[in-house]
Amino acid sequence: MPSVPFRSDDGLIRVPVQVWGVGLAPSPLSFVIDTGTPRTLIDVEAARRLGFLPERAIRPSRVVTAVGVEGGYVVVTPRIRALGWDRDEFEIACHLLGATARVDGLLGGDFFDGLRLVIDYGTGVIELMESARAGRPD
Repeated sequence: MPSVPFRSDDGLIRVPVQVWGVGLAPSPLSFVIDTGTPRTLIDVEAARRLGFLPERAIRPSRVVTAVGVEGGYVVVTPRIRALGWDRDEFEIACHLLGATARVDGLLGGDFFDGLRLVIDYGTGVIELMESARAGRPD
């Protein structure tokens, strides 16, 4: 199981992510791990650079925040790669994250489905592996 270093200068766990756009080569982006977010999100500006315009949406998306509800849209990326793992035909919600966020997106709980995530703040590394329970009935 490979260990991936992470930065947490401001308390956020930032990791490099590659997202394949519409007919484009993968684009290197900076995402924050947010397991409290059920769906992976990408900022609308980063989404537009990748060709994920609202016209390509498969459905609308809503995010409830502390200050209200924000509308967005869901697209399907051919592939997203993070922490040594690929997800193909992966749905990503496009939302305005704001200029002050200084991130391209949030890696949500859906990315980690069926995986075991270990975040070691002491060593500054993340380990991601297939869960021992993956594929087993409850």
